[in-house]
Amino acid sequence: MKAFLLASFVALSAAPAIAADMMTAPVDTPEWTWQGPYAGVFGAGTLEHYKIYEPGAQAGATHNVGSAAVGGFAGYNFQSGKIVYGVEGELGYRFKKNTFDDIPGPGVLDASTGLFGSVKGRVGMDIGAYMPFVTAGVTAAKLKTFYPGGNAERDATLVGGIVGAGIDVALTHNVFLRGEYDFSFFGKKSLEYCGGGCTLEHTLQTHDFRVGIAMKF
Repeated sequence: MKAFLLASFVALSAAPAIAADMMTAPVDTPEWTWQGPYAGVFGAGTLEHYKIYEPGAQAGATHNVGSAAVGGFAGYNFQSGKIVYGVEGELGYRFKKNTFDDIPGPGVLDASTGLFGSVKGRVGMDIGAYMPFVTAGVTAAKLKTFYPGGNAERDATLVGGIVGAGIDVALTHNVFLRGEYDFSFFGKKSLEYCGGGCTLEHTLQTHDFRVGIAMKF
């Protein structure tokens, strides 16, 4: 996973250089604008931070695990002078299923957050072929857990906030690359596995390092 995250960092750092090599002519002409609808796809390396607490035992466990993810995004930009602002939605999937063997109470627990999505507001600065931006919004993820010892499966939808920053790099007048980092934080979720004596409290945070490509319409 360290290698995967390192590759993501390298890809994010290299995006502007790649774009510069691919452009045959500058796109920052007088008629150029970031305004309009767009849609694209992304690949990501995710670091997930799980905190699982068992109230009855007054004990818990924390784990940092990595996962690959893919997804799509779409949005609309408005532009006023050099300021670009808009709204964006995304939907993605994380592939990693995790098995934790030190959970107080059940001992062993499987957990994953496969499906996730968000709605974000964005504000950026038009500097020609480059647009650095910051983003914030609401996110949700599908938590799936399985307690093998009790043969109990519990799912829940986690809702929280998301903040991030990145840069869009224009390749042509309607195609751009993206490098982005997002931090998501979710509220505590309590799940019962075998009655009142088998309750676990789940808290999740994620760090996503993304590289994407999109088309502006």
